[in-house]
Amino acid sequence: MLAKNMMNKKAARLYGRMQHGIAAKKQAVEVLERKRKEIETKNHKTLDGKSITKAKVERLKDERKTLLKEYSEASGSMKKKKRSG
Repeated sequence: MLAKNMMNKKAARLYGRMQHGIAAKKQAVEVLERKRKEIETKNHKTLDGKSITKAKVERLKDERKTLLKEYSEASGSMKKKKRSG
C-alpha cells in the first residue's frame, strides 16, 4: 500500500484497475471450478447404474403417482380442472 501512495494519480488508478481485473478473473475461475465440482458430484452413479439426478426424478415421479392414487381413491383429484368458457 505504501508503494501505491507513492504513485501519481494516473498510475494509482491504472494499478487499481489492474487489480480489479485480476480479482474479477480470479472470481470467474472460482465460480467455474465450483460449478464443475457440482456437476462432477451429480454425475456419480447409484447402485443400479443410474445418475443421482435421474434416480431422484424417478423417485419423485413414483411419489407423485402414489399420492395421485391415494387422492383418487379418496374421491379427490390432484389434477387441475379445466375451465369451460
